[in-house]
Amino acid sequence: MSETYKGITADGKCISIFVNNGTIQAVEEFPRDETLPYILPPLVDLQQNGALGIYFTNFCDKNPEDIYRIFEFLVKHGVGRVQLTMTSAAIETLKESLKALDKLLAGNRDLEKMFFGIFHEGLFISPLEGWRGAHPAAFIKSPDYELFKDLDECAGGRIRTVNIAPEEPGGLPFIEKAVTDNKTVSLGHCCPDRETVREAVARGAKLITHFGNGAAPMMHRFKNPFWAFLSEAGLCPGLICDGFHLPPELVETVFKCKGRDNCFIVSDASGYSGCPSGFYNRDDERSFEIREDGFLHLAWQEILMGAWYQLDRGVEFLVKDIGMSFLDAWMQCSAVPAKIAGIKLPELKVGASADFVLARWKNGVIIEQSVFSGKAYLRDAFTPRSV
Repeated sequence: MSETYKGITADGKCISIFVNNGTIQAVEEFPRDETLPYILPPLVDLQQNGALGIYFTNFCDKNPEDIYRIFEFLVKHGVGRVQLTMTSAAIETLKESLKALDKLLAGNRDLEKMFFGIFHEGLFISPLEGWRGAHPAAFIKSPDYELFKDLDECAGGRIRTVNIAPEEPGGLPFIEKAVTDNKTVSLGHCCPDRETVREAVARGAKLITHFGNGAAPMMHRFKNPFWAFLSEAGLCPGLICDGFHLPPELVETVFKCKGRDNCFIVSDASGYSGCPSGFYNRDDERSFEIREDGFLHLAWQEILMGAWYQLDRGVEFLVKDIGMSFLDAWMQCSAVPAKIAGIKLPELKVGASADFVLARWKNGVIIEQSVFSGKAYLRDAFTPRSV
């Protein structure tokens, strides 16, 4: 099937792209037309837990076809590259889910392209109330690299990033071993002191998991890990910019401390992202609520349980609340995380896979079309609130 798309590139050129059999067959430039949408690379989400009532963590209990529902939902929101995320659960559940996901990805080129890696967030985190966030206490373990290797083997070696609480017994040696095995280490759901943060960085830790979240609601004004996280130049923070997890002034402060090129926006979208508002029960019988505005939290508590929105909402937040241009905000959620993750974005050139998004700003993000491997997925425009 062939199709021609027109748009304005990130560097301001108006182009038409002829797509056939999943690849770009021709690219032609023409005089600038301000009425056209931007033609942009897909969004890159380094922390995404699932959608539509489906968690990757317990995927072994789901219909394998559910992965395609999540895939299509993400594409419609302009997302084209994802580190699917595993949280805390029983070891056998994690192993069976990782095996199921590996089997699905290995047999499908588009799924493997979309879900380019796995972020193992859970298990090896702080057991303390507040710092463990919504992770069930029963599943939390001290950092155990042999267990991690077993999990990665179940995943077919697809785990790219692993989260660690470095202050927990075995945390620092774990970091060293993971880095030796070419895994990226992220610090999160933890409460280390300054010296431990410095040692974690010295041993190779590179990222901060959803900075400012996965923390106790009340803490000492100085004796908390966030000052050390900000002062360590070698750490790149992930930021959940859905309007609920972080206030604008905190995001602005992190940008100024770290530089925008060293900050990546994540959705941390819950397995219940995209679901109708209301009260739900988790598998561990704890209740949670999805409000009509998308606020997703443990019932009657301030503890968030991931986000309801996908990464296009992050673009919207950066424009409305931080004051970035639409183009800069999009690239902050696309080119920047791609560079931090060490992956290449698809290019708009002849012979390349046709992976791009047609989007514009009109009082919010409007995605007019999203193309993945040459297939157009939208009949009607999508916004961050679309399901």
